[in-house]
Amino acid sequence: MKDTMFLYAVSRVKALENNLLSRSTVDRMLEAGTPDEALKILGETDYGNYFGEVDSAYDFEKALDQSLRVAYKAIEDSTGDKRFTLLSRLKYDFHNLKVLMKEKYLGEDYKSILSHAGSISVEALRRAVDDKDMVGFAPHIREAYEKAAVDFDLNGDPQRIDMILDGGLYAYLLELAKDVGDDGLIEFIRTEIDLLNINTLLRIRKTGGSVKLLETALIDGGFLDRSFLVGSMGEPVGSFADRLSSTRYDRVAVEGIASFIDTGSTTVLEKISDDLLLNMAKRGKYAAFGVLPIIGYLKAKENEAKVIRMIMVGKINKIPAEILRERLRDLYV
Repeated sequence: MKDTMFLYAVSRVKALENNLLSRSTVDRMLEAGTPDEALKILGETDYGNYFGEVDSAYDFEKALDQSLRVAYKAIEDSTGDKRFTLLSRLKYDFHNLKVLMKEKYLGEDYKSILSHAGSISVEALRRAVDDKDMVGFAPHIREAYEKAAVDFDLNGDPQRIDMILDGGLYAYLLELAKDVGDDGLIEFIRTEIDLLNINTLLRIRKTGGSVKLLETALIDGGFLDRSFLVGSMGEPVGSFADRLSSTRYDRVAVEGIASFIDTGSTTVLEKISDDLLLNMAKRGKYAAFGVLPIIGYLKAKENEAKVIRMIMVGKINKIPAEILRERLRDLYV
């Protein structure tokens, strides 16, 4: 792909970056006394344009969804290529598929956690799940659904739905990245796979899960060999951290896994992982052309939504500002 192919899109992205949240706005939201005060501060930013359906602080997700949809449309219009936004929107499609399958199998109502930022309407996915018919959907979505449905019939374990669909999602993302043909984008997806696998490994160990469960949960396509991860189930977590410290994930090992050993929590690991990915995405911030500025902006929007969500949920649950600040992800700007 020619570096100069998306010059208009890159110039559009550079303009859109001016609407990203500033550190000062995030700090003001952190210091707000109530969820409503935090939401009011958010309303002073570009997100205020999407407050039409937001009646209270508990509705903040509606503004996040709408802002993401507008960002995706801007990228699609300026590139004429839906592959870029599909790389971001697929995670919401697969999330919705998980939710809808669990609704059907468990008889529960999870509509409050459905997202409208995906590339497939929630209604279309719901009909497909209800009818057990994924004809017309992309092969990766159809195959992942069918595999998860058969597995649930055999095992009755909703946790395995998540694992199988995650595998389908990242197989699709990696294929898209290779189709786009940008080495930086491929590296990003492979790194994300590794970080998810490391987190999964620690969570399965903590809950006493089996090697067989880990083998089901691991996602293929990362830089770390599957055998490297499976083999760690038979050794102390500290030994796994030592081996990991000699790879590209030294900070994950030194700080993230060390914190897990001390606390039994993956909170620090998840923050370090998100910051690592954001730093990779920031390469696009300093590029004048090519694919990376486009991908970087999309990742910045996703990260921003995660930061807002963390603050708002924290305010709703009355978590002190200093604790939220420790957990908060870095910003793209």
